[in-house]
Amino acid sequence: MRQRNAGNRGYSSLSRKCMKYQLLVFDFDGTLADSEASIMLSLELVARDLGLSGIDRLRARQGIGLPLRRTIEMGLGLGPDDAPAAADLYRKHYNEVAFNATRLFPGVRETLEQLRQDYRLAVASSKSRQGLLAMMRYLEIYECFSFIAGAQDVQRAKPAPDMVQLVLAALDIPARQCLVVGDTVYDIEMGQRASADTCAVTYGNNAPDELLCLGPTFVIDSFPQLESCLEHLNQ
Repeated sequence: MRQRNAGNRGYSSLSRKCMKYQLLVFDFDGTLADSEASIMLSLELVARDLGLSGIDRLRARQGIGLPLRRTIEMGLGLGPDDAPAAADLYRKHYNEVAFNATRLFPGVRETLEQLRQDYRLAVASSKSRQGLLAMMRYLEIYECFSFIAGAQDVQRAKPAPDMVQLVLAALDIPARQCLVVGDTVYDIEMGQRASADTCAVTYGNNAPDELLCLGPTFVIDSFPQLESCLEHLNQ
């Protein structure tokens, strides 16, 4: 460590007055779940269907966290006119392979169960809402969250602040009491543009040096470190 809407049900007796944050907003891909394999496999199947020679894995990885069409453009080298049809193929293949190829990062479920006792938890993801909810239920973390925002819920995608602002408005929490946790520069910039504090995770889809360049409030190397970080902050 380096520095469904719901009420307050389940909160512990820890004094809210001594806590810097009320709300933790998490990215999904690369932060809560290791979904890179499912994304790459889906892109490879789309490339096969379109008769392409393959995918640019580095560019595709850099596109994780952006809207789906942009990820497809980067990974397959397609133009904007070809991306919509490719996105339909991607969704078909993703639904076929994702559940067997996606897992939570170590300690995520247990840490979320602890954090939900003291904080409101939310997800802000570029995934489609339907697919996001299905995956969260499959991974058995859906019940931990007070609010879930998907791609269709905002007009402007990451790194615009819209998703975080949507969560803040829905839960009536000021930005100064929010921490945004994510693995990409898009997540960190989204949180900063919403005037929230940010926590970068180094085990996801962006290189640590790229994240550090944005000056996040905290940097953690494993998900359970977040709990220790917050406990230290509230002492």
